[in-house]
Amino acid sequence: MHKRLLAVFMMMALTMTVMAGAAAAEEGKQPTFKEFHSIVDYKYVAKYAKMPKPNGVMIVDSRPYKPKFVAGYIPTAVSIPTSQFDKMTDLLPANKDDLLIFYCGGFKCALSHKAAWKAEKLGYTNVKVYAAGFPDFKKHHPYYSIGLETLNDMIANGDQYALVDARPYKKYLSGAIPSAIGIPEREFADKRGMLPVDKAGTALVYYCGGYKCALSHKSAIKARYLGYKKVMVAEAGYPGWKEMFGGADAVQVKAGAMEGAVDTEWFLATIKSNPDAITLIDVRDPEEYAAGHFPSAINMPVDMVEKKAKEIPTDKPIVFSCATGARAGEAYYLFMDLVPDAKNVYYLEATNDFNEDNTYEVHPNK
Repeated sequence: MHKRLLAVFMMMALTMTVMAGAAAAEEGKQPTFKEFHSIVDYKYVAKYAKMPKPNGVMIVDSRPYKPKFVAGYIPTAVSIPTSQFDKMTDLLPANKDDLLIFYCGGFKCALSHKAAWKAEKLGYTNVKVYAAGFPDFKKHHPYYSIGLETLNDMIANGDQYALVDARPYKKYLSGAIPSAIGIPEREFADKRGMLPVDKAGTALVYYCGGYKCALSHKSAIKARYLGYKKVMVAEAGYPGWKEMFGGADAVQVKAGAMEGAVDTEWFLATIKSNPDAITLIDVRDPEEYAAGHFPSAINMPVDMVEKKAKEIPTDKPIVFSCATGARAGEAYYLFMDLVPDAKNVYYLEATNDFNEDNTYEVHPNK
């Protein structure tokens, strides 16, 4: 019996020795770069990574702009890659007492530390490093921000996403990023039924009026509380989209054979080569729209067309679409009754089949 107890104690002692040795070895690991002296954690950073943006604070992403920053960054952060730091110091605040928080790709990333030392050498007195970086932030925060380049890739690649314009509906109707639906932040609760059913696999991307607009950030937080797992904000918003990818050029619409109908071939060519040239309104119900739609279409069921007709901008051609042409035609005649002076208003007289990735087949009705 005593021999057994002795054997057990020896095994326990050996195990503890091995564990202690491993811990010591881990503690003994030193980074290959000079760590900054003032390190902060997620809770500290989260206080400042919000909109409206706090005064006297700048969060700096030290990673390369592409592909890292545009793919995902801490809300309100400014991109100053460490490799370009000396050329971009004009982006730093004029007040040397402002709080600067640098971050990069995690504990093994030296970029934020190097940038922090540089900033301190320039005379900044309140410099911090979020050593855990973006991977840690993404794990804890309700949402993160992305560049418009990433959003454009999502649209072009037909990724599983839903794009939401959080601005007032009139702003949305006056111009929106292709494929967006309009859910004003103030009407979030009433219109949350327009959001996708899949809360785990579908990326939910919000935008509004640019870097100073808080509406997309507020909506993103609300969506996260509803259970959506992949929530993002395209901070540059619609103004940034127009600047980066351009607005629509004026076009001459080709009419179809039936009254009010648009020529199908002209329509297909336009939404492929110059989608922003027309206001394309899908008048199907939100759940139909969510299951697949023309990438540049906005969603406004027929009853909403009736309520909002006079708010729909007429500065470029309007085309109504649906699944078979029936509701689109109804929306067309309804709109023309309510706004009789409107020009260049049409509907798509066709049967349309949509897939979840927003690919489609259009069959003109005979």
